[in-house]
Amino acid sequence: MPLVRAASLTALSGLLLTAGAVPAGAAPDPEPDWRLCAEVAAGWDEDDERTLCGTVTVPVDHDDPGGRTIELAVTRVPAAEGNTYPVLFNPGGPGQQGVTMPGAILDSEAGDLGLRHDLVGLDPRGVGHSAALECDHDYRATDPTGDPSAEERARALAEEHARINAECHAHDPELVESLTVENAARDMDLVRQALGAETIGFYGISWGSLLGAAYRSLYDDRVEAMLLDSVVSPDTSVSRLEEGQAEAGEEVFHRFTDWVAEHDAVYGLGTEGGPVRARVLELRDELAEHPRTAPDGTVVDGDTVTALLPTPEREWPDNAAALVTLLDGGVPGPGRPPVQGFGWDTETDGGTFFAQMALLCNDSESPRDFDQVWRHRTERAERLPAMGTLGFYEHLCVGWPTEGRAPELRRGESPLQLVGHTREMVTPHRWALDMREVVGGRVLSVEDDGHGTLDELPCAEVAVEFFETREPVTETCPGTTPPTP
Repeated sequence: MPLVRAASLTALSGLLLTAGAVPAGAAPDPEPDWRLCAEVAAGWDEDDERTLCGTVTVPVDHDDPGGRTIELAVTRVPAAEGNTYPVLFNPGGPGQQGVTMPGAILDSEAGDLGLRHDLVGLDPRGVGHSAALECDHDYRATDPTGDPSAEERARALAEEHARINAECHAHDPELVESLTVENAARDMDLVRQALGAETIGFYGISWGSLLGAAYRSLYDDRVEAMLLDSVVSPDTSVSRLEEGQAEAGEEVFHRFTDWVAEHDAVYGLGTEGGPVRARVLELRDELAEHPRTAPDGTVVDGDTVTALLPTPEREWPDNAAALVTLLDGGVPGPGRPPVQGFGWDTETDGGTFFAQMALLCNDSESPRDFDQVWRHRTERAERLPAMGTLGFYEHLCVGWPTEGRAPELRRGESPLQLVGHTREMVTPHRWALDMREVVGGRVLSVEDDGHGTLDELPCAEVAVEFFETREPVTETCPGTTPPTP
């Protein structure tokens, strides 16, 4: 979900938002020292008179609360009409900052949440202003010599990522290995305590839905109401993540090419989806063998075609026009919007990339061996000819220094509203159904391909009403529709 870019928070007037450790033995603050962010946070919107900034101290190891601690950056917008109970937020990623999310929600279709709830955002451990795990090691080009195969190129890329991950891990193994969704959930409960709240609400998007499910599994009796939008799979293996997105991407490819055929008067590629798909895949094979070079030096190859296929519907007119240009022997001209690839969140502002790797790999019981990852890829490509080779999550965990362990998700009794988008590819709708089978709750189905966009739609009123009544629903609501070229 698009968020306002988080400002750089600095230590001013006694407010410390630090990326380092604080002395061992520090206890969680009973109450944060709330100050207006506009007064103490460098770069914050100086006209923002509603958002307060503070910090909460948490142990790196929750089994050793007297040991090393870090500071979590927390923001709060007080309820306009009196706080019934606070609602905490997480925008996903993993690795996305949450300090700006209360303000973003207030400016959205779900803004009425701020009437009777304090809205609370925080940067999870290792992210943003909460001991950010940045890692700026240079990527070294490792192209194999000669005419490398796709497998050789992929192996070189995976090995380079493994080298960087190992070096980054070595900087602070204790903190890196503590980045799990369950630890983030335990941190969140210390934030609850610091707020002085017996129970909380939670609104999580994308990976934030896993954080919510983990918190509810640990602290079901402390949840007043929880809404999870664009729900991830309860199977946290990056192998499952890659598989599910490739399957959903294949479906998007079919819908996209059917849409192109419906608009043959505009694109002239044929009136039936099957032949259009065949032409597109033939074009990809051709460019894989004989790449073209754009005037700016950009190489246009088979991967260029693949990137045009599994995209949000709003990009279809531009992507279809680019395919027409490629099929006519040219290259797309400048000025086209960038094609966005897979990701649990496509918005990158305010994110911490290495923290994302740590959170994904630490919670993933997936192979660390390249040969096994490559076997998965080739098997997928046979079943999913368009999208089977697109994924990259498994490759990012090749050589990860430690084995992963999946969180223990359990069925709960507290009110839980799951939200799935019926045509989405980043977190496919079926994952919301899978999560319901594991943890309970009810599913609201939004009829569009949005990712975490409930708050942008008129049916955001369902979310506002849910936090008021604490009664989840099983309904459908309209979202966006495919564009007209």
